[in-house]
Parts: sequence; structure tokens; C-alpha cells
Amino acid sequence: MKSFFTKWGLTVSLVVITIHFLAQLFGEEYKLIEGISKALFLPTLIMYLYVQPNVSNKPGKGLVMIGLVGSFLGDVFLISKSLFIPGMIAFMMTHVCNILFFSKIYSTKKPKATILYAAVFLLGSFCVFMYLQLSGGMGKLIYPILVYMALISSAALMAIHVSNNKPTKIIANNFWIPGMLFFLASDSILAFNKFDWSRNAPVENIGLVIMITYGLAQFLLVKGFQLYFTTKATAE
Repeated sequence: MKSFFTKWGLTVSLVVITIHFLAQLFGEEYKLIEGISKALFLPTLIMYLYVQPNVSNKPGKGLVMIGLVGSFLGDVFLISKSLFIPGMIAFMMTHVCNILFFSKIYSTKKPKATILYAAVFLLGSFCVFMYLQLSGGMGKLIYPILVYMALISSAALMAIHVSNNKPTKIIANNFWIPGMLFFLASDSILAFNKFDWSRNAPVENIGLVIMITYGLAQFLLVKGFQLYFTTKATAE
């Protein structure tokens, strides 16, 4: 089983998320398959990362694994619309772990690139835009959602900051930054749908768009984690 997931883990994850996409497209009668496949997606990625050679005892692995477990819990909670808050809290744990992991690689005390300041402005502006557009429909959820937006934006900024570190520049540019931006896109679409579109102008198959961007985010982040740990092991 270990050797199978080492070689085919990402393929298994791709099959699982594809089944989820198809179940969404086929409608209500496939809701059970949709829920099961969504719940299985993160465990396959976690297993893939866990069994990789040279990963087991590397610093930061614990943070990454806890973060992925947070995403798994978030996926499970969000299967039910009534568990939106627990799901959001679980994903907050993911972003906190990612922030801490990235800070271990390249501390915030290290020199900062100009692109980071530009990203701070752009992400800050985007958060303000989200607030202005959706605050009227969020009600009491506005405050936890603002905290969530701050955390996911901070995780994206830390991924950008890590790209200033030469040993991880390629991984950050090709996997972590795109992964965090897809994560941000997925959550933003989810928020617009939950607090605006679903009430005023429902968008057909919007859930599929949310899960495609989310799936890409997790694939890219996990592959980046795998490359980071194994590359570090080789260098040592």
C-alpha cells in the first residue's frame, strides 16, 4: 500500500476528485457519491505526502499535516450547509498552519521583495472589495469571515514572501503561490455564491467551479510540500 501511494497517490486523488465533479454534474440522485468523494479527496493527498521517501522526519511536516487535516475536516463539515461555521474554523486552522510553515522556511524578518508590498496592496484591496460587496448579506457572520479573509490573505502573502528565498523560489513560484491564489479564488467564489448569487441570481454549476479551483489549490500545495521536503533531504 505504501509503495502504491508513493507512486500513484496523486492519480488516486485525481480519480476521486473527478468522481466528485461527475457526481455534481449528474445531480441530486448522486449526492451520496458527491459527499463521499469530497470527504475522501484530502485523505488521499495526505497519504500521498505521508508515504513519500525522505519526508518523515523533516521540520515543518507536522504543521503541514495538521493543516491538511484541517482542510479534510473543513470538507466534511461543509458537506452540510448547517456546518458552515465549523467548516470555516477548520480551514482557518489550515491557513494558520501554512503561515507558520512558510515562516519557518523564510522568516518575516528576512528581506522583503517589492512584489510582496504590491501583493499586500492588491490583496488588501480585494478584501475591502469583498467586504463592501458582501457585508450586507453576511449578517453576524461578517466578523469571523473577516478573520478568515485575513488568514487566507496572510497565507498567500507568506507564500509570496517565500519566493524571495533562493532554495524555495522555484517551488513557491510554481506551486505554493498558484496554490494559494486558487484557494483564495475558490473561497471568494464560495462567499459570493453563499451571500449573494444563490439569493439573487443563482449560477448554474457554480459548485463545480468552486471545487475545481479548490482541487487545483490542494494539488499544487501538496505537490509543493512534497518537493520541498524531498529536495531538502537531498541537499542535506
